[in-house]
Amino acid sequence: MRQEPWTQPPIFAMGPGGHDHAARCRRSPRDRTPLRLPGNARVRRPADPFPALHPVGPIRLKINTLLHAGVVAAALSVPLTAQRFTQQVGLVTGPTVMTEGVILVDVDGDADLDVVFANGFVLNSTGTAIQPTLLINKINLGLGLVDETAARLPTLAIKGTLAIAFDIEGDGDKDLFFSCNGPSQQRLYVNNGSGVFTDQSVARLGTLNIAAAGCAYGDVDQDGDLDLFCNDELTNGQLKLFLNNGSGVFTNVTATHVAVAPKTNQQDIQLCDIDNDWDLDVVNIGKSAGQQIFFNDGTGHFPTFTTALLPAGTGLSYESEVADLDNDGDLDLTLLSVSGLTDTVIRNNLVPSGTLTLTSLTTALTGGNTDDDNEWLFVDANNDGLLDIVNGSLQSSGEKLYLNNGAFSFALQTNANGFSALVDSTLDAAVGDLNGDGIFDIVTAQGESGNYLNRAYYGSAPMVADTQPPRFVRVEQLPAVSTNPNGPWTVRAVVQDSAVDDGETSIASVVANWSITHLGGVTTGSTPLGFRGGLFFRGAITPPPGVIMNGANVSFSLTATDLRGNVAATTAQSFTVCGLQSYGLGLGGGNSSLLAATGSTSAGGTSTFTWSNAGPSTSGLLVLALGRGSVTYPQGVLLVDPGAILALVSVGTDAGGGGVLPIPIPVTPPLVGLRVAFQGLFDVPFTLTNGVDLVICP
Repeated sequence: MRQEPWTQPPIFAMGPGGHDHAARCRRSPRDRTPLRLPGNARVRRPADPFPALHPVGPIRLKINTLLHAGVVAAALSVPLTAQRFTQQVGLVTGPTVMTEGVILVDVDGDADLDVVFANGFVLNSTGTAIQPTLLINKINLGLGLVDETAARLPTLAIKGTLAIAFDIEGDGDKDLFFSCNGPSQQRLYVNNGSGVFTDQSVARLGTLNIAAAGCAYGDVDQDGDLDLFCNDELTNGQLKLFLNNGSGVFTNVTATHVAVAPKTNQQDIQLCDIDNDWDLDVVNIGKSAGQQIFFNDGTGHFPTFTTALLPAGTGLSYESEVADLDNDGDLDLTLLSVSGLTDTVIRNNLVPSGTLTLTSLTTALTGGNTDDDNEWLFVDANNDGLLDIVNGSLQSSGEKLYLNNGAFSFALQTNANGFSALVDSTLDAAVGDLNGDGIFDIVTAQGESGNYLNRAYYGSAPMVADTQPPRFVRVEQLPAVSTNPNGPWTVRAVVQDSAVDDGETSIASVVANWSITHLGGVTTGSTPLGFRGGLFFRGAITPPPGVIMNGANVSFSLTATDLRGNVAATTAQSFTVCGLQSYGLGLGGGNSSLLAATGSTSAGGTSTFTWSNAGPSTSGLLVLALGRGSVTYPQGVLLVDPGAILALVSVGTDAGGGGVLPIPIPVTPPLVGLRVAFQGLFDVPFTLTNGVDLVICP
């Protein structure tokens, strides 16, 4: 097939996004890239040393015409139809060096995807140090991908095996982490917001000399910042966890947070909610038998792991990938070389069975499934709402595309339906829209053999611009009743779009749109859900200022928008808020005593009221009313409605100025939704408490 040279396409501005992926060291055939003249260079004909021996005049003109016609005919005999992914010769610039990994990420905040290559030779345990490469996307200016490594990256040669990009300190830009072998110092480069990076590895990681083939990020403890996993290539290595303190400083908590699980030659890490319990688990793949899954207990601790669910694998098991391939609400996997060079697709049976089991289906990949391959990524290549599989190959005549038929079967595409035909030693690949035309493109990394020429492929016909909306794999269903009037209410979802690579997907935003019906009326708003790694999004609906949430009804739905602007929305869900809520705190003056309450507000339950900071051994009243109030008197503020008082209950204080009163909630008559406001008044000295609002729950 013809390999199209790169030309400037029309630009459709797309939002930022990035995909990062681990590189693996593999054996590959010799590179067969054809020789091409750069730019507009021409071949100059040398002077003819024997002009008298050649025809002249009309005869020579006739011959030249025939020769010209033959050349044109030969040129027209080259197929003009592009492949689904067509190589763009000359688009990728920068040094031609051994490259292990590649990611697409907007480093400079200009809403297009730049390219980062992790460089280094890692076929032996010591490796070779090479500076990473950063290509800035200036395709919209007609300049292609411009090598700006010298101006933007530290001048360090590192033994890079993989690059990932994530916001370590929450300042809105993407920082770079490079896993390195060696053992050597792992590298963390911090973005200044404009795409210029400084090396802050030791300051933020400490001295961390390990041999890591891969890494992954995600909010494993659900505290709002992104944590870091690194694997271990050494014999009987241990998967390592580094928790983020919120400011981008990481602490190694492996000893206290991760089960001891030795595994030799670890290669790839995937974070995902494999068991549908709303936290990020860890899949740890490597070139030794026994592929590992570590289970998160919801707090960022991984006390258990198993090797029983995944195929045992071999010394060639380099790489996995995770997404919902059959759109059934759980996450499936792909895995390289589970038996010899045979790859597999692994179906998760959790939905609808309710039990986590995984079924390996090597026959799900039809065609080319005994090639020496090294990379997975997922992309909807035919715009049908199903994720197809791209297999970065070291052996096949071109990268491989498998189309998903919706029945967990994936057919190899050839010729015009696949990739430009060429043999190279692909170690990694990344997917995204480089040129802004709405069609996904792919960049590959070459680092084992051949001429180490990294490549870019534009998506082209029969591919079309992405029109598929994002897909909500799962949305957490909140309980119908919340007994926490102070909020917040956590909302979680697993969402994937038409491109998935290493837990990242082409989503621009996920938003919770909410409406709160309360005593004062209706308040509406929206809350963003942050990306937390592993296709996982998390946010929290927080009570708006001034809104009385006790007794309110909250309704919300989620909207996901992808980088192309395609939108998906969930059906609305709602919940009622009830229980016990303090109010009127911190008034000072005469309202110096404190009133609190705990317990149940459901029928048959008991709410226990306690007061403190009143006069010692003095008498008082607990005032009950059918609503809150705010009436100011010289002695303080009355916080219950004086026109709706239900009862005055005599109470007193102990020697410490406190007391306790349990109040049972009647079973009959049914009082669900009834609001009762409480406030304490005490003598000697005269003081008032804050208020406590009780709304009876179902």
